[in-house]
Amino acid sequence: MNRIIISTTLVLAATPFAVRGEDSTDDLNRFFLGPRFGMNFKADFQNNASDFNGVKPGTTLPGTDHTYNDGYVLVDSSGDASGRTWNWGYQNASQVAGDSMQFHAIQSSGSSSTTDNPQYGGELVYQRVIGNLPCISAGRWGLEFGFGLTDINLQDNRSGTVPVIIDTYALNGVLPPSAGYNGSFAGPGALLDDTPTRTLGSTALTSNQKLSGQLFSIRLGPFAEWNFTPELSLAASVGLTLAPASIDYDFSETGSLPGGSTYADSGHSSKTRLLYGPFVGAMLRYDFSKNWGIYVGAQFQSLNDMELSSGTHNARLDQSATVYGTVGVCWKF
Repeated sequence: MNRIIISTTLVLAATPFAVRGEDSTDDLNRFFLGPRFGMNFKADFQNNASDFNGVKPGTTLPGTDHTYNDGYVLVDSSGDASGRTWNWGYQNASQVAGDSMQFHAIQSSGSSSTTDNPQYGGELVYQRVIGNLPCISAGRWGLEFGFGLTDINLQDNRSGTVPVIIDTYALNGVLPPSAGYNGSFAGPGALLDDTPTRTLGSTALTSNQKLSGQLFSIRLGPFAEWNFTPELSLAASVGLTLAPASIDYDFSETGSLPGGSTYADSGHSSKTRLLYGPFVGAMLRYDFSKNWGIYVGAQFQSLNDMELSSGTHNARLDQSATVYGTVGVCWKF
């Protein structure tokens, strides 16, 4: 009688593990679905103008060309006879200062970097079990395929004081045309002295730069899985990521010039490019039924850089060391 009771007890105790072991031969296909968030996305912004934002105030020598953020003073068809030129133009009435004209050139905003976290998205992963791991009785291996989408939004907004060149040209009694005037090379027109008196000032400059768009990821590689218990397992994967990216770059700069006029500059560019690089990942899974489970995971990914430009402004998307966190549900069959 005691033998019967002991035998029955052992059979009942072993039944869940026997069922789980039997199930493990059937769950060769798994789908994982859930949100993920990425960290350590970086953006580098730079203005490549040699000194000023695309303008060339030049030297103070006579008979030379000068361009500014609010106008120009250039050599005319007469070669600036008598030290005066009709090839000039200006934008704002505030540039008229008594019997002279003032022009301004704002220095480059320079470079900056930002790391904006996290970047949100989602991922669908498929695993196919191929076989058992050698020398590990509770381990299996297979292939893993993942498709993900991440929204990119990296911004750098800042304000600061930058130098301004202020060049003053004598009108010598000439009444200047109304603001918005543009003289020509051939002329004739209102004459302006072609030799400036130069001073240095400063102004507050507000700069806004942004990288935005979508990053798709297609990753493929082998995985290995260890079962700690019939319900709890840990998988590690490694492989290659292909990441088509569609990114927009936008920038704007605004400032107040001496004399009350304003300066504004902006630009936009877009690019689509296939990025690539390696990944490694880990996933902890808990099965609460034969076909369903939940998981948490992490991935490290390194992709090549992507660069965009608009005028003298450049932006670089740096994903050389991004880390993703994932969580979701698993379906096995």
